[in-house]
Amino acid sequence: MRRPKWTVAAVIGAMAVSACHAIPLPDLSRSAAQSPSPRPTSVTYVEAQDPEAQPPAPPVPNARSGGTLRVLSSRNPHTFDPTRVYHLDTLAIMKLVTRSLTQTRYENGKPVLVPDLATDLGRPNKDFTRWEFTLRDGLKYEDGTPVTAADVAYAIKRQFAQEELPGGPTYGIDYYLGGETYRGPFKDGDDFEAVETPDDKTIVLKMRKPFPSLRYYASLPAFAPIPKDKDTRGEYSKHPLATGPYKFDGDWDGKRLTLVRNEHWDPETDPGRHQLLDKIVFEFGLDGDEVQKRIIADEGPDQYAITYNDILVENYRAIRGTEAEKRLVTGPSPCTTYMWIDTRKVPLPVRRAIAKAWPLESESRAAGAVPGLTWRPATTIMPSATPGWIPHDAIGNGGKGDGDPEAARKMLEEAGQLGFELSFYYSADDPIDTKIAEVRAEALERAGFVVKTLPAPSSLARDLSDDAIRPANLRAGSWCMDWGSGDSVLPAILDGRKADLPGAPIQSFLNVREVNEEIERISRLPADKALAEWGKLDQMIMEKYLPVVPLGEGGTTLLHGSKVANVVVDTVLGMPDYTQIYLLE
Repeated sequence: MRRPKWTVAAVIGAMAVSACHAIPLPDLSRSAAQSPSPRPTSVTYVEAQDPEAQPPAPPVPNARSGGTLRVLSSRNPHTFDPTRVYHLDTLAIMKLVTRSLTQTRYENGKPVLVPDLATDLGRPNKDFTRWEFTLRDGLKYEDGTPVTAADVAYAIKRQFAQEELPGGPTYGIDYYLGGETYRGPFKDGDDFEAVETPDDKTIVLKMRKPFPSLRYYASLPAFAPIPKDKDTRGEYSKHPLATGPYKFDGDWDGKRLTLVRNEHWDPETDPGRHQLLDKIVFEFGLDGDEVQKRIIADEGPDQYAITYNDILVENYRAIRGTEAEKRLVTGPSPCTTYMWIDTRKVPLPVRRAIAKAWPLESESRAAGAVPGLTWRPATTIMPSATPGWIPHDAIGNGGKGDGDPEAARKMLEEAGQLGFELSFYYSADDPIDTKIAEVRAEALERAGFVVKTLPAPSSLARDLSDDAIRPANLRAGSWCMDWGSGDSVLPAILDGRKADLPGAPIQSFLNVREVNEEIERISRLPADKALAEWGKLDQMIMEKYLPVVPLGEGGTTLLHGSKVANVVVDTVLGMPDYTQIYLLE
């Protein structure tokens, strides 16, 4: 999954954790530097599935129907095109608007993969190289027209239009038969050997190698049906055709999004979603600190509001022991945040010096992180919740501390690279991001680097940081498991064979034969045997190539007003499950 909501990032799988208050709340009575930093409850992804789950979705106890929920955020989404949506915030929104072949719903607070548009979780052959799905009866778009298998097939083919629609998931290139050469319907037409639709209800998918995780992949919005004659390509993001319980009210204008009820969504076809709210209004680009203070104050319209921005440490201190603390819902996050190093431009000795100098604690304080709640140390590429994860530490700091500028300077001198120039983008209209950029620059300059910070508006920072031809040689980003295995992490972000694809999330541009061949070898192993091999590959990449500085793992904090009820952490996305929320009178 791309990146979390708080950086310039998606997750399909299931976590064996409680949805609310899964993370012990730390005591911050002392300063952040001195306060204890308990690790959140140890969790590991498990593949909980219920292929026979039937609609409608289980009722929400005591739920009231009606009202307008307001969702307030400091971040600006960059697209709502289902093919390109791959960040946690937009994934959670699109769960309301579009439907895919499968989905996640919560049973006793735990996420379970269940069918969505399909009647089951797919029917694979023995070696998982052929999958068949059957669509339910009665599926319609917001305009009342029926959903067909051809629409799903077209959406799957659209995933390969990486030049026209960059930034979405790229697993199809790795797994689909012919996926390594097919370039989507706009360039290569509709004739794609991996996808067949024998009738209006059946989709057959063929793989060039086993893909047992396909049923999880098929829950992403990239599988949401799109009628070919309604595809406006670059304009489709303004108003994707709804199949879920809500639809866009008008076109997305880049700042504010309003969702209203979709009258053609039928709960008798949907095992996971509800339509409890009349309207959901999303406001983006706001001051995160101000939003939190408003919701804490709980006055007027803010009683009906929620924010998914990580709670800042000062606001967390302010609510301890108050009524507002009861309105803070916490949970795990399935993501790791990084600073990727452009291996095309930065030699290995310099990469090691960067890692040695990185100011982890100062950066965490500048971000307003709550130790043990919204941040904890990380030393690996894969999130620690990944099955098969192996603890290791190639940098030698345990993911903690504030760097060692003297040691880093010595490393640069020995490599003849003193004064090496580093550059990175940051959101200039975000005070916290600006503060973090200043902390990074100061620490790296003390270590002997020349640092060039590249300001950009938050609405563009994501895309600029992703762009391979931009001047930055450091790129902030995060990754979250798309399902419970290393094959949803390392192939997606470190398979160098995809490094030159537009929008591919290979932000280090590492492209070495040894790594690529190991990715290919492990991906062909049986799923249970591959788990530990992914952990070993993670360690090898960090020790031999060091393409990234792990900055930490996060948590999820949802602060809401007193009239907002049944706030559940979607532990698959680290976001609110909006389909479960209702409002009090």
